[in-house]
Amino acid sequence: MRVVRAARLHLRDATSDKVYDVDLIENEALGTPERYFVNTRYGRRGATLREGSKTPQPLTAEAAARVFDSVIVAKINGGYRRIDGPEPPACGRGSPPACTSAGPSGSATACSGASASCGWPRRPRT
Repeated sequence: MRVVRAARLHLRDATSDKVYDVDLIENEALGTPERYFVNTRYGRRGATLREGSKTPQPLTAEAAARVFDSVIVAKINGGYRRIDGPEPPACGRGSPPACTSAGPSGSATACSGASASCGWPRRPRT
């Protein structure tokens, strides 16, 4: 078994201090394209974490990557922050727009700011 991708998330608020780990695992012993799993560990920081799986059956690499990404997005939308990579842009008043993207004509258009989850920029309306 080999870890292809991994993410570590953290949620701290007035009553919670939780972590959520997600791993995209390749089981090289399976000789088929469906050999990938998405496994999770979660619980209070410092305590023994509970283990789970988002994939009861092995998936292809592309399908498992979609499941992995969707778990990360769902947790970030629920208030978690990634603690294994770069910090998302700062939230709050006075923060600069979170992104710049190309519009339909190829010109750069600034996004209208960070969304409610602060780590994901809003898409410009076309």
